[in-house]
Amino acid sequence: MADEKKDTEPSSYAGTVKVAIRGRDYYVHISAPMPMMSLEDLQKGLERNRAIIKASQETMRDMFTREAFEYAAPWLLNYDGPTQDAIQAHININMLVPLINLKGGAANYEKPETFPVKQRIEMMRNVAEKSVFVDRMLNQNTMNTAITMTFMLAVILGLVLL
Repeated sequence: MADEKKDTEPSSYAGTVKVAIRGRDYYVHISAPMPMMSLEDLQKGLERNRAIIKASQETMRDMFTREAFEYAAPWLLNYDGPTQDAIQAHININMLVPLINLKGGAANYEKPETFPVKQRIEMMRNVAEKSVFVDRMLNQNTMNTAITMTFMLAVILGLVLL
């Protein structure tokens, strides 16, 4: 048989789409918007889907904070819900932008919306994890660390010189 890619990107955005993110398969059912939808409704849908992406990003960030720093039990962590929502919203955005432009509106893709759905969701998870660590590093009190290090250095030098 021909070489088959095990990890293919969804190519059809109508019907059920399977997306593998971090070793887990997510199935999302997608249907195209109704042809008689008004331009205003399509634009509201686009804004709503962008809001869903932002909310999913925040939820992923909160889940990682709970996992990494609060040591929450695995059954209390819900990465699946925001991941599923983000996949659905990303695919909806990819359908809505061309439809809005086709009906005479002016919709543009934002940079992350140009990526394939799998890459976008993995980026969202990575950004959520990195931002938690950056926030934790910025919130540490560096003055206490500097005083402790100075004290330790003085003790070591005192022991060496004796």
